[in-house]
Amino acid sequence: MKGRGATGFDERPGGGRADVAPSAASRPAAAALASEEQLGGWQRTFSSLRIVPYRWFWTGMLAYFLAMQMDTFARGYLAYDLTGAATALGLVWVAWGVPMLLLSLVAGVVADRVEKRSLLMLVQGGMGVVALATAVLVHTGVIDIWQLVALGVCQGVVWSFAVPTRMAMLPELVGEEELTNALALNNTAMNGTRVVGPALAGGLIAVPLFGVSGVFYVMVLLYAMVALALVPLPRAQAVARQSEPLWQEMGVGLRYMARRRALVALMLMAFVPILLGMSYAALLPVFAKDVHDVGSVGFGVMGTFVGAGAIVGSLIVAYFSDYPHRAALQLVLGVAFGVSLFVFAEAPSFVLALLALAFVGFTFNSYMTINNSLIFTQVEPGFYGRVMSVYMLSWSLMPLATLPLTGLADAIGPETTVAAAGLVISGFVAGVAVLYPGYRAIGAGAVAVGQGRPHGG
Repeated sequence: MKGRGATGFDERPGGGRADVAPSAASRPAAAALASEEQLGGWQRTFSSLRIVPYRWFWTGMLAYFLAMQMDTFARGYLAYDLTGAATALGLVWVAWGVPMLLLSLVAGVVADRVEKRSLLMLVQGGMGVVALATAVLVHTGVIDIWQLVALGVCQGVVWSFAVPTRMAMLPELVGEEELTNALALNNTAMNGTRVVGPALAGGLIAVPLFGVSGVFYVMVLLYAMVALALVPLPRAQAVARQSEPLWQEMGVGLRYMARRRALVALMLMAFVPILLGMSYAALLPVFAKDVHDVGSVGFGVMGTFVGAGAIVGSLIVAYFSDYPHRAALQLVLGVAFGVSLFVFAEAPSFVLALLALAFVGFTFNSYMTINNSLIFTQVEPGFYGRVMSVYMLSWSLMPLATLPLTGLADAIGPETTVAAAGLVISGFVAGVAVLYPGYRAIGAGAVAVGQGRPHGG
């Protein structure tokens, strides 16, 4: 592996020393996998599922995403049912988001310090306990909004450790060759459950035998399935013990990122589209009711088109996961995402708005999948957790960024707000890609940090 010595640490000048021994999953296993040329079209799309550990990981993640989508629907329904106030919805979301914002960097350090499979199993247990507590409180009829908020805080704490650990574990399972494909299949699972999860939760709530408490009991079973799917995964080699305090290791991680211009560029390419671009989701009810006058049914259809476009985008990226010019493709997708938002905002008819939303889902998910895979090419294994925890901050900050944008929509109109955000995103992505040397180096393939190949299965 270029740039690495026998120790497994980066020995290039200024490269820094990774503080985690390479996992068993990073050993070459080319003989265990068929070459990409031997795979047919649909097989190439799902090529990373040939790796048995990742197949278990993905199966568990399917249950994980389904539980997550059911939870989002059921908690919102329960909060509004308890209070009759839309403010309660925001309160529950803030209770979930603030711990993630405060603990993300700490969670990244922990993910780099400990054995990731064991940490994930502990995290899944925590999620199951929160879901079970909610189910029991609802089932016994003693649930109140303050309890729902407190449980949201607990859930946010657990989630803070779940996301960077899962993301950091992925390259250890599949290696560099299949990383883009695996990330795309992760997104496919997430977007598929985004369509199925709310419908399933809504259907269960309507059944007297289940109700809201039944949804949370089902989630407990799903989280148990996730934990069981982690059992067959290989354990990483022993993690090097660290004597430095957590805050010091956080500083090491931030300095590691700051010294790598390509990594800084990719983080910016994630932060701005997420913070500005995802505001359209909060404004979809406004477009459904006031702009296109299609009511709740139309609102549901709009979400379906976004999800369908996202699934198609994820599968296409999975198919072209070995495409050599990913940076150039990301540039095109990022600009197209901004343009799609502009077209949606200015669409004169509901049909055109739906088509634009499908492209919004398609371009955004494809763009973020490629961005995530490029981030991993710039990071050594000992820093996966800390880097992904910084990336996760963008999602934690998104609700805070939504507040001023929704206020702006009240002042100047939702169409103008979303259209302006789309143009800013397109201009920003193009500007960084063209003008920032760190990103141009990615396109030239000059700064990639080598990664291991997948463990055979």
